[in-house]
Amino acid sequence: MPIVTGYEDTPGGHDALVLGAQLARLTGLSAVVATVYPVDARGLAVVARDPRWREKARTVAAGRFRRAREIIGDGWGDAEPEFTALTPGSVADVLADHADDVGAAVLVVGSTGHGLLGRLAPGRTVQRLLPLARCPVAIAPRGYRHTGTGTMTVVTVAYDGSAEADRAMTVAVHLAGRTGAAVRVVSVAEDDAGVPAAQALAHKGIASLPVEVDALSDVVVGPVAATLAALPDRTDLLVVGSRGYRFMQRLLLGGVAGVLVRTARYPVVVVPGPDRAGTGGAGLRGGAAP
Repeated sequence: MPIVTGYEDTPGGHDALVLGAQLARLTGLSAVVATVYPVDARGLAVVARDPRWREKARTVAAGRFRRAREIIGDGWGDAEPEFTALTPGSVADVLADHADDVGAAVLVVGSTGHGLLGRLAPGRTVQRLLPLARCPVAIAPRGYRHTGTGTMTVVTVAYDGSAEADRAMTVAVHLAGRTGAAVRVVSVAEDDAGVPAAQALAHKGIASLPVEVDALSDVVVGPVAATLAALPDRTDLLVVGSRGYRFMQRLLLGGVAGVLVRTARYPVVVVPGPDRAGTGGAGLRGGAAP
């Protein structure tokens, strides 16, 4: 069950590469770096049959992979990743299909667009990918190639007692188990009156954790999405449950998860709902890394 990173030779692609290498190294899972063949204006069917385009596409892919090796160096850990050039098509569709085919534990992508430095600014690929992916999707914030520490000491999970939050908790626990990080269970109260209920939820979340996992809980007060996007204490990775995008066809994502992937200051992992969950993520269930 590999960590699959969707890569192109752009700043957002470099951010994804750094996060993907970090996750692969810290979890001990294998790594795949996948790039989607570029296409031109003639359409997929035409270019796929054109040997000149095929040669050009292979050259572009090889250049991307050389650049990836330069950026990460030996940061992958003991084994170099598998570099895979995928068939032409919509980047989001092709990446989602490939992650499903290989049973990806996590699919890593970079934010794109023109958001403020240090904030996620998801472009069309991220917007299209989240409704399609059947495994957890990790989104690297813009500039992560400069700010990523290479370590992971705190995996935070947003917990509201829902089934989606329970699924996010499971992924957070597996990530923590493989990386040696602590799990931070965060519940949000939108105002002071909601603090007791949020505390009860945080305690419920802590109680569900295995005893061998180092854990702490927090209650924060404020608007849910904005508060989770800028938590006051250390968070190396934030895991949230998807509310399900099965019927969502809009370009801009809605709900808490959608706001988070636009505004969070740290990587966000969005865990799909049971209607879309496949075999992906199973690689995170094996306990500590070898």
